[in-house]
Amino acid sequence: MKRRIKVVLILFSFLFSVLLYRCLDIGVLHQKNFGPSNVNLIERSVAQRTFQFRIDNGRGKILDRNGKLLSAAYTPKVILFPFLKRIDWPIEKLSAITGVSEYDIKNQFIGKKEPFTLKGISNELTSEKIDQINNLHVSGLISMLSQDEDDQQLAEHLIGIARENKEQYEKQYESDRDYKPKEFGVIGLEAQFEDFLKSDGTSNLMLHVDNLGKPMFGNEVKYAKPSNPFYPVSLETTIDKDLQQILEQAVNQAKLQKGAAVLIDVKTNKLLAMVSRPSMNYQNLFSQNDNTATNFALQPSTPGSVFKTVVAAAAIDQGIVQDKQMYNCDKDLRGNYEKDEDKRKGNLTFQESFYASCNYTFGLLGQKLSLKNKDMFETYANKLGMNGPVGWTGSVYHEASFSQFQNEGSSTFFGGSKPLEGLRNTSIGQKDVKITPLAVANMMSTIARGGSPKQVKVVDSVLYKNGTEMFAFENQTLTDDYLSPDSMQQLREMLRGVITSEKGTGRRYSSLPYTLAGKSGTAETKKEKDKITEQNKWFAGYFPYEKPQYAFAVVSLNVKDEITSTSDTVTNLVKSIYDYDKTHKK
Repeated sequence: MKRRIKVVLILFSFLFSVLLYRCLDIGVLHQKNFGPSNVNLIERSVAQRTFQFRIDNGRGKILDRNGKLLSAAYTPKVILFPFLKRIDWPIEKLSAITGVSEYDIKNQFIGKKEPFTLKGISNELTSEKIDQINNLHVSGLISMLSQDEDDQQLAEHLIGIARENKEQYEKQYESDRDYKPKEFGVIGLEAQFEDFLKSDGTSNLMLHVDNLGKPMFGNEVKYAKPSNPFYPVSLETTIDKDLQQILEQAVNQAKLQKGAAVLIDVKTNKLLAMVSRPSMNYQNLFSQNDNTATNFALQPSTPGSVFKTVVAAAAIDQGIVQDKQMYNCDKDLRGNYEKDEDKRKGNLTFQESFYASCNYTFGLLGQKLSLKNKDMFETYANKLGMNGPVGWTGSVYHEASFSQFQNEGSSTFFGGSKPLEGLRNTSIGQKDVKITPLAVANMMSTIARGGSPKQVKVVDSVLYKNGTEMFAFENQTLTDDYLSPDSMQQLREMLRGVITSEKGTGRRYSSLPYTLAGKSGTAETKKEKDKITEQNKWFAGYFPYEKPQYAFAVVSLNVKDEITSTSDTVTNLVKSIYDYDKTHKK
């Protein structure tokens, strides 16, 4: 009997020792790195009895060229903590201030376990109303500026998005295996400048509660934020927020479903605005069949007759165009007589062929140029700043070739020793020719300005939190090889003739308030039973013609012939910028 008691005591002593060691391990020895995952038990216990509402994700801000915020904006909100549903508080006063009925306020508490923002506020939350709400002195009710979600921001494809990513967190912070919610750039500038913009810690409203969810420690909501005086930094971009809004409005009014629009400052060659469509589908972003996160302004697509600008530049510069030489534009690309009477354009000069976008003339010239030099198209695309990538690329700290634009596509050409039909198709921007809208807009900026083509810049500098400069991106050229001034002037006159000539494909723009120069393009992208069913519709140019300020490119991708979203976007854009400049420029 005594032996059994002794065995039981030993067993109980052993189990008690194990339990005691376990408590010691949890409470003293490994509070901050418990278990194989190195869990911080102190932080976990605090988080378990703390309500938090994020005010700011802690990432660096993205600003326009005038210092206006482009990344997720800050708007006044009413923040409610869930324990309010179990206590008496002046809900009728909040209803009177916000315009939300008491019934709706109470309904919004249903199912809520975390702090939330009040929805359906009909009255504008002015600074006076924010003070009125906070002066109610209700613990768990606070009104203040808070960061919005990024699903309503301007230039969404360019700016990009940031999302929480546990795997990325653990990869970047190997020494801290206890995951803390932190957002990382996924696409756009948010991703490309991640090393600059990464969060140093979020800003939160915090309220400690007991096991019943009731407030502790004086019932006060505390505001906690990082105190680093230098971080987070800000990106000072070249984007003009007003012009970005104008471009987005122009695209939306024109109902452009798929495509892009780009606006560049001719003098500085800096990006002013960029729009891609379709808009992001935030519910199914990156799903298998979703392409709404794609920035089509940076994706190469078939340019059609816009490419004739390169052929025209080469023909002028190489001197293969004879004065008063006529081309029979009753013929098609292959030299056969056009069966469709509407496509017969008669005998035209080189310049008139450009205005009317005659395929026969440019097929013939392109063939002659490519047989003379198989790299002719690429050479002149370089001279005009259209041989992408054209975005800013250079040395930034330890990275020798840092690109400001994420996944910018390269230009591709087709020519050289290919069959005759291939050469002629290439000459009119078909077959394997692929150019990005950004590169096309850059070509127009180069022509308008003259001289060496420049890289397109979208970020001017990185600024510390206190406003001092951390890093500046210097202006850079693409190449020192450029078109002669005489050739460039002839090209400008021809681009203007596209608008002013009776035969011009851009004559619809002749009545716009700003004088325009440019080139249209229609590229076949799909055929069914020898009938064209889908096209890329382009227009690219610059304005005002006499003193160029803006260069642009607009494309509607894979649309039917009757769709006018490209021309409508151009019209809306030029008119809106004219009205804007009247009131904003001295």
